[in-house]
Amino acid sequence: MNKKLHRLVDPIIGMYDVEVNFDGYKALNNINIDFPAKGVQFIIGPNGAGKTTILDAICGRVKTSKGKIIYKGDIQIQNNKPEKIVHQGISRKFQNPTIFNTQTVYENMKLALISGKSTIWYLFNYKITGEQEAIIDETLQKLNLLGFKYAISGSLSHGQKQWLEIAMSIINQPELLLVDEPIAGMSPNERDKTGELLTQIAEERTVFVVEHDMKFVSNFSTSVLVMHEGMIIDRGTFDQIVNNQQVIEIYLGRQK
Repeated sequence: MNKKLHRLVDPIIGMYDVEVNFDGYKALNNINIDFPAKGVQFIIGPNGAGKTTILDAICGRVKTSKGKIIYKGDIQIQNNKPEKIVHQGISRKFQNPTIFNTQTVYENMKLALISGKSTIWYLFNYKITGEQEAIIDETLQKLNLLGFKYAISGSLSHGQKQWLEIAMSIINQPELLLVDEPIAGMSPNERDKTGELLTQIAEERTVFVVEHDMKFVSNFSTSVLVMHEGMIIDRGTFDQIVNNQQVIEIYLGRQK
């Protein structure tokens, strides 16, 4: 049963009566929810529940067939082009890193910083300012990558590549960061470090994370949204959702 949840004051994103229809299949079915500013919001549920589709609808990768998505109280973003949504302050990191492996970490960061321009020419010819250089260094420092600034990106570990893409996603100071399964393929130490990094990032912005690893969700969530068949089943703290019998039957029981 889809829930009409309590409306928040000054949400970062509000989704109201939102549907996404794929040839008759409702990937999102009458979604009504507000998301608070700041914190790590995890989205969990079985495969096909609509988790990634929520992120896709917010960042413009899929079109909604009904409803409104409101950003920062009064900006309608449903069905806007992804590049417009990015410039409004919403950034997306996908499950698999999409960095340029043959370029240095610094060159990847430079490209992210000046995104929207003629990328090849600007990457090799655009001279960034001292202020922009400081922004790159500060962002790399946050993601524990400053010591790898001039390393070839393809030489990084899997976890470091994920952190580099997160760094690229936040360098232009988005207010909302969307992250899809960030710890897939990581070592236990890399998983813990990723959770710590996302928690740190969420002190300045809102972070949405689609994830299946319940230990990771337990350790690093501010709140958890549970989805099933395109609908919202529950939303609360981790301790609250794990005691919901419907959530146990639909999803958590399958994790054992």
